[in-house]
Amino acid sequence: MKRLMVEHGLKEPEFSEEGDYFVVKFYGPGDKILDLVSDIPDERMTDLRELGLNNRQIEALKMMVNQKRYYTNSLYQEEFSVSRQTASRDLKDLVEKGQIYTIGKGRAIKYQSTNNPEA
Repeated sequence: MKRLMVEHGLKEPEFSEEGDYFVVKFYGPGDKILDLVSDIPDERMTDLRELGLNNRQIEALKMMVNQKRYYTNSLYQEEFSVSRQTASRDLKDLVEKGQIYTIGKGRAIKYQSTNNPEA
């Protein structure tokens, strides 16, 4: 495991004893995760920073994809402590850039990742 992590440019795992427990800490690549995935075709890779997304939008996308979450305007406002107008602008921008889509209409509208379509 140590060798493989180092070969992939990651920090070696740490092994420790904490009370009655044996603990292993594995460190991930953080923001350099795409550097580890060399076999993704260029046409399928999207640099979210290059798209002009802000930190809130990137975090929301992570949660939509990884945790299969959806957002409403109200949930987005609450999650990121932003105004209704800012939430609307961020979500509309994500829709226009093809990263999320809408479900429903009006006040009941939900936003979901295009990588995680509703079943």
